Amino acid sequence: MSKILFIRPQASPETIGLQHLMIVEPLELEILFGLVRETDQAEIIDMLVEKQSFDYFINLHKPDIICLTGYITNVATIIDYCKIAKNINPHTISIVGGVHCEVVPEDFENEAVDFRVVRNAAIIFADLLNHIDNKSDLPTGVLAKNEKPDISKLPDFNFYVPWAIRKSVEKYRDQYFYIFHDKVALVKTSFGCPFNCSFCFCTVITAEKYNQRPLDDVIKELKTLPEKEIYIVDDDFLTDKNRLELFIEKSIEHNISKKYLVYGRADFIANNPELIEKLAKIGLRTVIVGFESFFEDDLKKYNKNTNVGLYKKTMKVLNDNKIDCYATMIVSPDWDKNDFKKMVKSVKSLGIHYVNLQPLTPLPKTGFSYPEEQLLIKKEEYEKWDLAHVSIKPSKMSVAEYYKEILKAYNKILFQPKVVFNYLKLYKSNMLWKMISGSSRVRKQYQNKTKQSKTNNLIQ
Repeated sequence: MSKILFIRPQASPETIGLQHLMIVEPLELEILFGLVRETDQAEIIDMLVEKQSFDYFINLHKPDIICLTGYITNVATIIDYCKIAKNINPHTISIVGGVHCEVVPEDFENEAVDFRVVRNAAIIFADLLNHIDNKSDLPTGVLAKNEKPDISKLPDFNFYVPWAIRKSVEKYRDQYFYIFHDKVALVKTSFGCPFNCSFCFCTVITAEKYNQRPLDDVIKELKTLPEKEIYIVDDDFLTDKNRLELFIEKSIEHNISKKYLVYGRADFIANNPELIEKLAKIGLRTVIVGFESFFEDDLKKYNKNTNVGLYKKTMKVLNDNKIDCYATMIVSPDWDKNDFKKMVKSVKSLGIHYVNLQPLTPLPKTGFSYPEEQLLIKKEEYEKWDLAHVSIKPSKMSVAEYYKEILKAYNKILFQPKVVFNYLKLYKSNMLWKMISGSSRVRKQYQNKTKQSKTNNLIQ
């Protein structure tokens, strides 16, 4: 028997953005929670929500094993947590996983990290626990301390994933939200993405493989969820017309009444208005759309295989069906101030009221890389690789001016008087407060980055 503590790490104060506007359930830990053996005792600690320090929970629970997952921005924090646990009890076993560990396990090579799970965590987790307790064979897909990864020896991806055990975070559930979506539950219906955008980390995670869960299994899970707001966290939910038609059919058949937030491509929406209308009727409320750019040269560079000309149709389809659009835009390091103005004008002309402006970031092992002299962030400054820091030196303005242009663009798009008035009409006061306070924190972070960049420029 083992006492196991599953931990989602706290975000670094240096990391800009989404943690101020969303906190969603730790789906990967809820899944692993269901894989512990009957004799184990397990608990999830969500440090994004908790007010106590990490060492408080180690001293309180005295775990035999700690399991941590996170993104690139969490690397340093995860390693620090492992060190803290080892300092309190050197016999504590540390297991690290998550999407960044699966792609770049070498970043977690540290004496405080005992095991790194790089393949099929939902398949081999119980075997790993047996290895720790009984010295059985180490399952393939797990790296021992300081073991170098060898891609040729890693197993293929197995995309089977059991249901998440939602009650494992019952004490936190009321605090999970995504921007204007309150008390939201996460569901994953597919793995990977059938497209291959050059900037995207998603396809790297699954080695460019794409797999779908059986729809009957998805429907069964949806029926068990008490939450009305469902965030489908597929990298691209709007991709397979036949599957979506079947999803609609089964949702109606089983009388499922939910409100959905999903990811989707602009071209799919524009080219399938009838299907989008049907999805709206069964609860599609919001689509996160990767427009990426309003410049054709950028889209070619990003390998988007789409064009700016259809964006107007995309927004017409969404607006006709009263579906909100959360637009993601990549801000190129080669933009000048006029390019920012063109982007803002294009966004406003389409009636897009919410955007996530992401400075182009060359994430590990994606299709983008830049010479070291052009990078503003060191590889080891993991907390800054958040798709919000300016990571590539702008070619046509100073770093301070570039940050200022991003902040100006946010202000012009998000805080138009008519947009704010619509927010007041449509959303509950608690969600408005979360949005206002979260946006204020992000604005302050950008203002601080502008000041820091000016100071650094003067010193140089």
